[in-house]
Amino acid sequence: MSASDPIRPLEKLEGFTPREGPVVLIVIDGFGVAKPGPGNPVSQVPMPFYNGLLEEAKANKLHCLIKAHGPAVGLPSDSDMGNSEVGHNALGCGQIYSQGTKLVEESLESGAFFKTANWDKVVGSAARANKAVHMFGLLSDGNVHSHINQVFKMIDGIVSTGVKKIRMHILLDGRDVAPDSGLKYVDMLEEKLKKVREGGVDALIASGGGRMYVTMDRYESNWGIVKRGWDAHVRGVVAPEDIDDQYPGYFKSAREAVECARRVYPKKLDQFNPPFVIVGEDGKPVGKMEDGDGVINWNFRGDRAVQISKAFDQGDEFKGFDRVERPKVNYAGLMEYDTEWHVPRTFLVPPPHIMGVSSQFITASGVSCYALAETHKFGHVTFFWNGNRSGYMDEKLELYEEVPSLPNELTESHPEMKAKEVTDKLLAALETKKYKWVRVNYANPDMVGHTGNIESCKKTLEVIDHELSRVVPVVLAQKGICIITADHGNIEQMIDKTGAPMTSHTTNPVNFFIVDGEKRGDFVVDPAHAGPTPGLPNVTATYIELLGFKAPAFYHPSLIRLL
Repeated sequence: MSASDPIRPLEKLEGFTPREGPVVLIVIDGFGVAKPGPGNPVSQVPMPFYNGLLEEAKANKLHCLIKAHGPAVGLPSDSDMGNSEVGHNALGCGQIYSQGTKLVEESLESGAFFKTANWDKVVGSAARANKAVHMFGLLSDGNVHSHINQVFKMIDGIVSTGVKKIRMHILLDGRDVAPDSGLKYVDMLEEKLKKVREGGVDALIASGGGRMYVTMDRYESNWGIVKRGWDAHVRGVVAPEDIDDQYPGYFKSAREAVECARRVYPKKLDQFNPPFVIVGEDGKPVGKMEDGDGVINWNFRGDRAVQISKAFDQGDEFKGFDRVERPKVNYAGLMEYDTEWHVPRTFLVPPPHIMGVSSQFITASGVSCYALAETHKFGHVTFFWNGNRSGYMDEKLELYEEVPSLPNELTESHPEMKAKEVTDKLLAALETKKYKWVRVNYANPDMVGHTGNIESCKKTLEVIDHELSRVVPVVLAQKGICIITADHGNIEQMIDKTGAPMTSHTTNPVNFFIVDGEKRGDFVVDPAHAGPTPGLPNVTATYIELLGFKAPAFYHPSLIRLL
């Protein structure tokens, strides 16, 4: 059997009798394993329920550590931190695919990137018409949504194609990199643009803002974020509500804008930086988009790129917000961010074509399935889980439920987020006894970890511990099995090696353990059984075996060994 073969029902697993109740996979998002210390909230919060389960699992040989970063999830190197997108891809498909950043790197290095019809459509057409090419995206080397080195290579390609005017619209990170590192990347970009100008190309930064306040919303949780980006990047406008006597919104340089924001809003730092527009000596925006211009979104990750892509791509059917002005530009995403609905229509690098995902095999085998998360991670247990596909595999067998999230800016002050509501829905679904395979994501550790607030992190860990204490006993009472793991690290490392606050994901391993109320002793967790570097892809075959089926031969081996 191979990933390209037709999907068919799974074979029964010989020598193993599945439990009567459901198999429930609990993904604690952004919850890795690191050494105890002042920067590790996990080591500072008792979490009696979670730690009790963990210690029991260790005693019963039902625990191991697994990798959730780097090559183990399809990223280029061990220095590449994991993220929720690739983590849930791996959990859902049981395989390793080259992921966004690696695909882009390969295309750029080979030169194929600059030889496609789509590159010519966006960049070549602008060069021939003497129009501008605009680029926007996350400006950092976090390598989760983007990488500044890729941006520089694209700039070189635009210049080589003959474009004489380039405008950059930058989104400060502070989430996948240090929270106050934005000016470092601004300076790097300004130095690059200076060299480009010396070569005779008019290249300037035109607008920007913080990623969590401008442009990069996801799962349609707050279209106002996208509107701020549209206004600044496309129209050269900052809304009146984001301007006051101290923060004018219009500046002569990006550095001036960021420094002003830090003086006026010292607690916001990079990721929540207000929008800004760069103006010339005449007071007019230097980078308002016009008919015939080319536009590139340089982010390779899809979840926070879909909505702004719809704003560019869609006509009258677009309902996100009033665009006011809609210039006729040639827009392209770095990748196809939604492969099911083909958003955007034009893209520069094809995404990974993930085949043979577990949901296809499990539903083909007649298993009833339930997936649940709050908005921040709903797409991860559905779209990313299913190999970047929207919708159901089998509407008769599956139910996906979403709990609406609080706005991003309330995460730090409300570290409980919607964990209680997620548990309430989960318990209601379990009460029906309808679903044999259940997956749920608790978003808190990742989302709150990104704030950098250790006290908020401690509170969210207490919440997670409480919610687990509500869920696990119910699953065990139904004679089911719980699998508890994470998609990557984050909350366990809030201070970096220099002692500075850390808001990014990590390269730490994550716990994997099984809670089996029946304690039959018919299997153990044996990482050696899974190969030399057990990782998230090995979890897939594991839950398939616990459901009583033989995993597809092309999946990474299971983490359990039958006795």
